[in-house]
Amino acid sequence: MQNLLYDAKLPGSNISYRAVRNKWIGTPYHPPSAAARSDGGHSVVYASWNGSTQTRAWQVLAGSDPDSLSVVARHAPRSGFETAVTTPNPGPYFTVRALDAKGRVIGVSRVVKLSS
Repeated sequence: MQNLLYDAKLPGSNISYRAVRNKWIGTPYHPPSAAARSDGGHSVVYASWNGSTQTRAWQVLAGSDPDSLSVVARHAPRSGFETAVTTPNPGPYFTVRALDAKGRVIGVSRVVKLSS
């Protein structure tokens, strides 16, 4: 005796088993995410933007006040889902900017505070 595990039907009458690969651009609804922690006298800032297909690099901004941040890492190449950027700047406030292939800012995270 067999048990039915899953029964699904596709909408419409144009049903095919074929898939087509197209160029797709992911533009997430939410802004990039940032997190920061202290590690041996340095700050490590983590940047990610789930769903973004245009992010090529990150800028990291830091400062002692959340309203006065300046660039401490101008161009950190994106490395997978989450990019870790180490800086000697103690912050403790950080934000990240997502950069496209031409170096343009395409997204900015909220300001985060360093955690130990």
